[in-house]
Amino acid sequence: MIGTFALLLAVSADPRPALVQLQLDGRPRDALARTERELADDRARAHLLGLDYLRGRLLAALGRPDEAAEAFAAAMAETPVLTLYSRYRLALLQELTGHPEVAAGLVATAAAGDPSSPLQPAAVKLLCRTLAKGGDCRLLQGLTPEKMELPERRQILLAQADCAQKGGQREFARGLLVSLLTASRDDETARQAAERLAGIVSDAERGEVPRLLGLTFEQHREFERALKYLHRATDGAESERDAFAARYAMARALFWQGRYGPAAVLFGELAAHAAKPDEKSLALYQQGRSYELLGHWKTAAVRFRRAYLAHPAGEWASAALVSALRLEWRSGEEGATAELYRLLGSRLPWRDQASRAALFMASSDLVRGRGDRARAWLDQAAGFRIKEDQIEVAYWRGRLAELAGDSRGAVAAYLTALRGEIDNPISQAAYGRLTAPALARVTAAEGRRLAASPRPDSLYGACILLGEGDPVGAVARRKLQQALLADASASPFLRLAEVPVGRWRIWRAALRRPEETLLALGIWHEGAPAVREHFPPADPSLAFTGAALLSRAGEPSRAMALAEAVRLRTPDLVPLAMQPAAYQQLLYPLAYGETLAAEGRRRGVDPRLLAAVFREESRFDPQALSGAAARGLAQLVIPTARRLASGLQLTSFDPEDLYRPEVAIPLGAAYVAELLRSAAGSPYLAVAAYNAGEPEAQLWRAYCYSAEPEEFLTKVGFKETRSYLRRVLTSWARYQRLYP
Repeated sequence: MIGTFALLLAVSADPRPALVQLQLDGRPRDALARTERELADDRARAHLLGLDYLRGRLLAALGRPDEAAEAFAAAMAETPVLTLYSRYRLALLQELTGHPEVAAGLVATAAAGDPSSPLQPAAVKLLCRTLAKGGDCRLLQGLTPEKMELPERRQILLAQADCAQKGGQREFARGLLVSLLTASRDDETARQAAERLAGIVSDAERGEVPRLLGLTFEQHREFERALKYLHRATDGAESERDAFAARYAMARALFWQGRYGPAAVLFGELAAHAAKPDEKSLALYQQGRSYELLGHWKTAAVRFRRAYLAHPAGEWASAALVSALRLEWRSGEEGATAELYRLLGSRLPWRDQASRAALFMASSDLVRGRGDRARAWLDQAAGFRIKEDQIEVAYWRGRLAELAGDSRGAVAAYLTALRGEIDNPISQAAYGRLTAPALARVTAAEGRRLAASPRPDSLYGACILLGEGDPVGAVARRKLQQALLADASASPFLRLAEVPVGRWRIWRAALRRPEETLLALGIWHEGAPAVREHFPPADPSLAFTGAALLSRAGEPSRAMALAEAVRLRTPDLVPLAMQPAAYQQLLYPLAYGETLAAEGRRRGVDPRLLAAVFREESRFDPQALSGAAARGLAQLVIPTARRLASGLQLTSFDPEDLYRPEVAIPLGAAYVAELLRSAAGSPYLAVAAYNAGEPEAQLWRAYCYSAEPEEFLTKVGFKETRSYLRRVLTSWARYQRLYP
């Protein structure tokens, strides 16, 4: 009793819980007044807790920048743990008020701080930005880039190049830019370095530097610029490998522009002169893809076979075999298909591709009403035990059972698919068949049979088959909920609720890092790196609380990550749909909801589909940059974004605008609307095209014998796109349920 009383007394004496609560209640003025009282009453303790810094943040939020600057200056002097954060905040205010040279001087110290600090990336960006606006380049002399993490080191080197260029040291600047591109060509710094270098390279120059520029622009999907430099690169290539890389990039640039004929010719020349088997195989495979997209399927099939033969154990062999198999099958050459399938099944590492080939052939037979061979294909696909394929195997088994007149077998197979992932688009197709007249009676009977069982897995099956609209289904759901609540391992994940501020464990913890101090002040953006430690997934409700507060603070990506960590700990017997809706909304947040709704209305697109696309593209991270050089929330590549921006009259578009949500969301919405129009309103075709391009999506559509979405979903040729399409359509189904 005494220990509990002492703990409560300690918490009540700590002003931070009350200050956090005031902020959560949306009362910043009251929080400011309480902060200022604490500073007046016990200045030493207030400094220790970081209340000067909190006062600065509150003043800045209330539009009082001069007073905020004074508060940050006080925090810089009085709260050592927050010195660098205080300098950073002061620098932001100076930049905002038009004093970039002062801002640069302030933030240089933060930029030179601990490379493991979450603050350093933002500080380096601010330093580089303010140097470009007029800051003193001599500040760079106080930095040691080699001690920084790689992304920040590269940004500092780019800033050094800019400063050297301004100072007339053109050759030094050129050397820095070349070194940046030599080290890496796929980040934003590389694109900016290429822009600078292109401005100082002579049109007469040949060899290495044009090669670097061409490869960088090709990586960032600026294909016309890439071709300009790559044509000049091959003349002076230093090695056969460099020459191959440059010519391959030229062929890829033509391919991505949709110029498949010239691309096929260039890939063919590369194959003819390739020095290594893997290079020859790659060039032939890409030539096959070019002919395939031109509609020259017989020629494409020959090239795919040659790609396999060029290096039978190489990286591209299995992809080439699958590509040839699809074309031979679709062309009616079933004997050739059988031989290709035998080759695919001959190597254990190729079981993924063999499984996809079996599903391709099984689905082709079943949509045409042929069940004679499909069972063997499905048995083989199941035997490969590829987890991602099992829902499709179950669905097509259901179709096979229907063809055979086995209604109970069909219901059992479709239920297996739904148990795998209820919102999966293939599972949704299974549900559509279960509720269609042909199976509705058997479905209802099986649902009632399962509802009579006390077992949670049977009750869940009854819920799936009957739905909440059915009285028996509603009873089954209540019984399932009661059974799960009685299970000690499951109950905490159904009882998720926000933990009151006064019961957070952070008040009893020793706070050592700046981010922990900031978190205890209710500053969620800067304190976000410490959330997982003090709101751990091992305590489901506390983690749910942390995720909810991150989401409200405009950190949907971090909130999702923490909510997903909770889901990973959730016992398998707990369906996601049984967990609280508020928790599910953390997993599927409607971030930027007002903008999404406005753009959806403007473009005639369901805003929940936009949310699903952006969630899977970027996880709502505005700064996202993919390995394919797609940028921002909507993950658009530069040429597509420029074209869309022109259509929206965004005349001053710059690639860095893609990192601004107010630009990225309208462009992404316009692109989804455009793809939906091209796909005659078909969401699955449009979403596939968003990921892989319209030509590929139309090609996969041409593989199909029917207009059924599930056949298309099974025949998508790229594993990445198949996974992406499944995730987006699953997310869309969940968004529709959570945000009716």
